[in-house]
Amino acid sequence: MYSLQTLPIELVHRIFDQLDIQTIIFSIRSTCKLLYAITNTYNRCALNFRYTSKSDLLLMSLIIDPKNVISLTLSDENETHSEIRFMFSHFHIDQFTRLRSLTLSNIKYDDLEKFQKHIMNYPLKRFSISSNILDSTKIATSISFILSHHNLREFEFDGSEQILNEIHWPVSCRLEHVTIAQWYSWSTVYFVLSHLPFLRALVLKDDSAGVSFKHSIITQYDIKQLCHLSSLSLNSRYNLTTDNIQSLLVHLPMLTHLRLIGLQHLSDIFLFDGFQWENFIEKKLSALKKFEFWFRKQLNPHEDNTTVESIISTFRTSFWLKTKGWFVKCDHVENRYGQQLYLYSTTICQDSFDYLNGENTILRSATNNMNNHSAVIINTQRLSLDLNKYISNDTQQNTNGTTQYLFQNVRELTLMIGSHWPMRSIKYLSTILNLSNLQIICLHCKHRSHIETHGLDAVIGTLFKYTLNLRSFQINCNNFQTMLSMSLNDICLKLPHHIKHLATDIINMNDAKMILERAEHLSNVTFYRRDTYSFADEINIWLRQHASDSICKVGRDFRFSSYNDELHFPVHIWLNNSLHKQSNTPVSEKRVKRTHYT
Repeated sequence: MYSLQTLPIELVHRIFDQLDIQTIIFSIRSTCKLLYAITNTYNRCALNFRYTSKSDLLLMSLIIDPKNVISLTLSDENETHSEIRFMFSHFHIDQFTRLRSLTLSNIKYDDLEKFQKHIMNYPLKRFSISSNILDSTKIATSISFILSHHNLREFEFDGSEQILNEIHWPVSCRLEHVTIAQWYSWSTVYFVLSHLPFLRALVLKDDSAGVSFKHSIITQYDIKQLCHLSSLSLNSRYNLTTDNIQSLLVHLPMLTHLRLIGLQHLSDIFLFDGFQWENFIEKKLSALKKFEFWFRKQLNPHEDNTTVESIISTFRTSFWLKTKGWFVKCDHVENRYGQQLYLYSTTICQDSFDYLNGENTILRSATNNMNNHSAVIINTQRLSLDLNKYISNDTQQNTNGTTQYLFQNVRELTLMIGSHWPMRSIKYLSTILNLSNLQIICLHCKHRSHIETHGLDAVIGTLFKYTLNLRSFQINCNNFQTMLSMSLNDICLKLPHHIKHLATDIINMNDAKMILERAEHLSNVTFYRRDTYSFADEINIWLRQHASDSICKVGRDFRFSSYNDELHFPVHIWLNNSLHKQSNTPVSEKRVKRTHYT
């Protein structure tokens, strides 16, 4: 019988490759002397401190040799404010001599400058940065310098248009994969393509400005280099047209993969025409092997269910079904804003997917392969579901023999809660997505719903058992008093130890103290209150009284309470868990008085 102690060291290290560094250091390393030694020789450490407390980060800096780190993710997000500078003070960044991947989120220029001095000495292959600072020139200069790194092959950028426009792509740049989280005009596309002769894949996640396309823009750049691109992914929140898409694609004859996501309503009817796409692809994109798309448009009042059939029939040719094997689905949906039509490939890839938000009703649905039993595979990191609506709709679809939806690679799940939690919901969720992959769950109480909380704590407890990789649990009670009381007593105070971040509405300071005193395993906590700044002052006083150097910060990412039309701003607390060692009484033995609401 095999165990970690009997396996070859290299095989144990490969197992470590699938685990987070906290599990390796704090769980496996202390098991026995052999695993202690094996852990110390592990040289493929991937450090991500998103769900790490200040005290644990300090301890890890004493244990981990920087020479054994190949991937580093640092963030100055609200939940871990000043994490990057805290890391500078406890790690020798010049010693990360084997670092291959570096991710810096919300970084300030001074911190980036410190990294810049050492990055050129790292064998860096991937660099990702997000920044919202106003001084675009300085940070653009630093990024331009980093892009000249001779080993760098992958670059991800999330920032302002000013920074992006001021980046100088070095002649020596050998990037093969570029991701831009916010693209601002079609000129951005051409500029990047024309300056990166080795580029193989370009991902544009969001068109934030919707600048109109101009055909004359092509003449400004050397378009000969566009033939190197083999994969293009384009997401747009603004209107896409056949003209602007095809004017770009004609210069990409070597594309083997194309993804087009129209996040808003589109007005160009030719985008919904399978004959048009077939003709263009055969003539201009003959190498294309994989075509993924998601289009939507507003339907006129006179259009009816026959619209679905007339559209999907154009995708039922031998080109779509036999030559390419591309399957397409069309939905006619109704909600309070009117009627919409969705047309998409049956393998959908989106960063976020909101399915049946509680208002949508599918009136008619059809696929081009005439097999409505085939599943639609949705590959998304963030999924939002109205559980009552989804289960009801899916049961009806199964009865009618229509399509089933399966969700792959979901890391963040938002569940809308109505008047009750559906029976067998956890078992049902496990059939449409892999619960063990979830890292974030958010429960959102729906507007104007009387919530039945009886038995909900048991359901949540079952959910926790199936989500052992869950790191963040968030609750939006929408100011419902019964939900707030149940949330505090039966969820927040009973979180399993693998959850490191909690975000919840809070009524008074005593409830916040109760959670913080019991938060032995949490690394950061977010409280939402109406009187945010006075509440934050109280939290800071309490932290100082407990000799804690935890960091408390008021954030800007407010919640809108539809219950009473109020804005609730967050108070983020990055915890130093040494505050739990201040008391001689174990937390588990403390008697906690629960708050009751009327």
